[in-house]
Amino acid sequence: MSQGIENRVIFNFGSLKTCSSPKRLNKKVQLPDKPSNMLDTTTQGSFVVTNKLKKKWNTFNSRKTFTVYKPKNQVEVDETVDNYTEIDYDAYLIFTEKLFSNFKIMAGNCHKNGIAYRVKNKRKKAKELHNIFVVKKQIFCDENESEVVVSKRNTNIQEESTPHQNKLTKENGTSVAIRQKETVNNSRLPLQSSEIPTKKKKDKNNKKNVMFPNYWSPNEVEKGLQNGELIKGILRINPKNYKEAYVSNKDRSKQDYVIESLLDRNRALEGDVVALKLKSEDEWKEKQQTAVVVYILEMVHPRKAVGYIRVQHKNKNKIQALFCPRDNRIPRMEIDPIYWPPLFTKDPSRYEETLFLAKIILWVNVNFAVGVILKNVGTSFNLVVETTALLLENELDVSPFPPEALQHVPKQTDISEEDLSYRKDLRNECIFTIDPLTARDLDDAVSCKELENGNYLVGVHISDVAHYLKEATILDTIVSQKATSIYLVDNVFHMLPTEMCMHCSLLPGKDKLSFSVLWEMTSEGEILKTEYTRSVINSCAQLAYEHAQKIIENPDDEISDDGTPKIHNGFEWNDLKKVVTALYEISLNLRRKRFENGALQINQPKMVFRLDPTSMVPTEWFVYENKEAHRLIEEFMLLANISVAKKLVQNYPDIAFLRCHDPPTRHMLEDLQKTMKAVDVHLDISSSGDIQSSLRAHTSNDYAGMAKMVVLNHLLAKPMTRARYFCSEDGQDPAEFYHYALSIPLYTHFTSPIRRYADIIVHRLLAATLGYTEKPQWERESVVKLAANCNKQKYNAKRAGEASCDLFFAHYVETHQPFIQDAVVCDVKDRSFDVIVIATGTNVRIYEDSFDEKVTWTFTEEHSKKQISIRYPETQEEEEFTYVIKIFTIVKVALKRKPKTHKLEGTLLKPINKIVVHRSY
Repeated sequence: MSQGIENRVIFNFGSLKTCSSPKRLNKKVQLPDKPSNMLDTTTQGSFVVTNKLKKKWNTFNSRKTFTVYKPKNQVEVDETVDNYTEIDYDAYLIFTEKLFSNFKIMAGNCHKNGIAYRVKNKRKKAKELHNIFVVKKQIFCDENESEVVVSKRNTNIQEESTPHQNKLTKENGTSVAIRQKETVNNSRLPLQSSEIPTKKKKDKNNKKNVMFPNYWSPNEVEKGLQNGELIKGILRINPKNYKEAYVSNKDRSKQDYVIESLLDRNRALEGDVVALKLKSEDEWKEKQQTAVVVYILEMVHPRKAVGYIRVQHKNKNKIQALFCPRDNRIPRMEIDPIYWPPLFTKDPSRYEETLFLAKIILWVNVNFAVGVILKNVGTSFNLVVETTALLLENELDVSPFPPEALQHVPKQTDISEEDLSYRKDLRNECIFTIDPLTARDLDDAVSCKELENGNYLVGVHISDVAHYLKEATILDTIVSQKATSIYLVDNVFHMLPTEMCMHCSLLPGKDKLSFSVLWEMTSEGEILKTEYTRSVINSCAQLAYEHAQKIIENPDDEISDDGTPKIHNGFEWNDLKKVVTALYEISLNLRRKRFENGALQINQPKMVFRLDPTSMVPTEWFVYENKEAHRLIEEFMLLANISVAKKLVQNYPDIAFLRCHDPPTRHMLEDLQKTMKAVDVHLDISSSGDIQSSLRAHTSNDYAGMAKMVVLNHLLAKPMTRARYFCSEDGQDPAEFYHYALSIPLYTHFTSPIRRYADIIVHRLLAATLGYTEKPQWERESVVKLAANCNKQKYNAKRAGEASCDLFFAHYVETHQPFIQDAVVCDVKDRSFDVIVIATGTNVRIYEDSFDEKVTWTFTEEHSKKQISIRYPETQEEEEFTYVIKIFTIVKVALKRKPKTHKLEGTLLKPINKIVVHRSY
C-alpha cells in the first residue's frame, strides 16, 4: 500500500443514531476455519481474499489473484483487481456473527456489514485515510447507513496480528468522522466527505472546496416523481461547454430543461438517468426552464475516461498528480500516489505523452473528483494506441471469448434430417447475396421469380443465427452484453465468435439455415400475401454492389470473365441479371411509395480509407457512394423489418421487441426554420414528409446547389433524436411505436443477426409466433433492460466508428500538408464561424484570433441574418479586400491537426485579389 498510512478500523452501521463515544474494542477476533463459515448469502458487501487468507485457507491456494464475491444489489467492484495484487499489504473484509458479537459497538440493529482493515505504514489524517480506503476497496453502503472512520492518530488504536487472530484495542475514542451515504436505486454512490474545515483554512478553501449537496432520499424521489414535483430524464452534457447540461422535455414542442452548473448537475454524467427539480421561475435561463439534479436513478456512464496525468502542485517536498480526461465532460481527478506510474515522482515529464485509463471512485468536491488509474494505454498519437483508447472511452469490450463460452459454438454444421423436416427447402431457388466487395459476414440474401399469374414471389432470407446461439448459455450472455459488432477503419470486432460467424454466413454453394420472409406482390410493389418461415437455402452467388450496379446501369452488357463471381447450382449470369432487374424495378416503386407516405432521409458523407498493408496507415481516402444497388437492398430489408414488426405485435403485444424514432426537438426545428428564412431558404417543418419536400425543392446539380444541400443535411440532423429499441406493452399508445424518419407505425430489426443482438431477440420471438418454439418466458422488465443495453452499445459502437474515422483522417491530413479543401459556411457567430468541408463532411470552426492582427473582423446581425465582414488591408502586392462570410458562402480552408487531439482546425485562405502595381517615377 502507499507510504504514509497507519492503522485504522472502519465499521459500517445500519440505522446509526449516535457514535460520539464508541465503546472499547478489546476482544480478539478469531477468523473462521473455512470460508463457508464466514460468508452469509444475506450479507451485502464484498469479500476479498488476500494472500494472508490464502495461506490460512488451503481452498484458496490455487488462486493467484484477488477473489471478489459480489452479492446482488451491490455496485460492481473495480474489475481491474490485478492492480491490487501488486501492493503488499494485509487486509480482512469480514462479515460474520462472530465479528458482531466481539465488537459490541456493532451490536443492535445494524446490518451484517463489518469491516476490519489493517496495514503497516505511516500515519495520515482521517480524511486522507478515508479517500485511500475508498480508492482501494470502493465500499458502497446500503440505505440509511453511515461510515465511521477511526484514526490511530486520534484514537490510540493498538493492533497485533497473526494469521490466526486479529487483536484490536481502542482507548479514549474522541475523533470519529461520520459520512452519510446516498444511494441510487441499486446503483450506489461512494460515501461523501463531510469534514468541516478548521477556521484557519475555511476562508482559504472556501472556493476550492465547494461540496455537492446531498441527494434526496429514495422515498422522497419516488414520491416526487409520482406527484410531478420531480422530472425523470436522460442527461446530456454540452461537449463544447461542460458546465451546461440538458434533459429533454417530454413535450417535444418545448425547450429542454437546462442545468447551468457543475454544482446543479450534482455528479451526474453523460447518459445517466436523473431526477430533476425545477428551480423557481425567476432563476430560469431567459424562458428556458432551469433545473437541478437531486438524484441519479441509474448510473449509465461508466465513470471511466482516457487522458493524461499532470503535475498539479510541486515544491521541494511534495508533488500532487491530477488526471486530465480528454473528454472535458468528465471531471479532473486527483490521483493518490499508490496509483502513480513508476518514477513519476522523479520525472513526471516522461509521461507527458502517455495515455492512461482512469476511473472516478469518489466525487465530493465540485472541482475535482478522486480517481484511480486502471491502465497504461500507451503513447498517444500512435494509431494502435489511439484505437485502443477510443474503444476504452466508449466502453466497448473487445476481449476474446473465454474457452467456456466457445464450448457453445457448434462444431458440426451439417444440416440434419430433423432440421429439414420443419423447414421450407429453398435450395433449388435462385437466391444470392449482394454486399460490399470485401464483406465476410453475409447476413441476408434475396430472391425473385415471376409467377404464372404475372405477380412476383420475392424473398428475403436471413441467417438463422438463433438456431446456433442457444438462449441462456454463457456464450449468449456475453453476446447479449456486446450487443453489436464494432466497425473501425482498420478492424472489425465481431459480436459473435469468428467460427460462429462463418457457420452462419450465407456463403455461396453451401447449405445454410435461414429465416425467410416471402411476399407475393405485383410489379408495383403491392403486397398480396406474406409468408414467414424457417428455411434452408444454398446461395448461388456472392455478388458485390458493383456487380448489381453494372446490371442496373447496363442490363444488356455481358460481364467479363475475370469480373464474374463464381455461380453455383447450375444457374447462369443471365439468371442473376433477370432477378436483379426485377428486384430493381419493384424497389423503385416501393421507394416512391415510401417517400410519398412521408419518409425522410438525411444524407451525411461516410469516409472510407485505403490503408498501407504493412503499416496500416491511411494512404488514400474517398467518400462512400450509395448507388441504386444499395437502395435496392435497402428497400427489401426495410420491408422485411416492417413485416416482422407487424407479426410480433399481432402475436406478442406485451413483449414485442421494436424500434421507434421520436419526432425531432420542435423548438430546434423552429429556430432552424427562422435561420433559414433569413437566408431565403424556406423549410416546411410540419412533418417528416414536408421536410423531405423542402430538401427536394433546394436540390440542384450545380456546385453551389450541392454545397447548400451539404449545409441543410448537416443542420437538419441536429434536432433529430436517436432511434431506439424498446419493449412494447399491451395497451400501449400506438403513437409511441411510430418511426418518424421512416414514417411508419411499426418497425424492428430482423435482417442482421450476425452483427446485432437485437435481431437475434426478434428471431426468437418470431420463431415462437410461428410455433417453432414455445413462447419465451421473459419478464417484460428483462426485455426492457436488453433494449436499453442494445441502445447503449449501438450508440457507443457508432461513436467509436466515427472517432476511428476522425483519427485516421487527422493522421492523413497531418502527413499530407498542406491540405487545402473547399468548404461551405454553416453557422456564423460573433467571434467564429463554422464550415463543412464539402468533400468529406468534416465540421471545422474558424476563430477570429486565427487571423493576422492587421485584419479587421466585424460581426453584424439584423433580423436573424448574421454575417462577418473580414477586411484585409492593402499590401504592396494586393489591394484592400473585404470578405463577407454568411451561411452558404463557399470558402477555401487549409486544414491541419489540432495539437494533441484528433480534431482538425482550419485557416481561411484569402481569395486571390487584384494585384497592385507600384511604379516609381
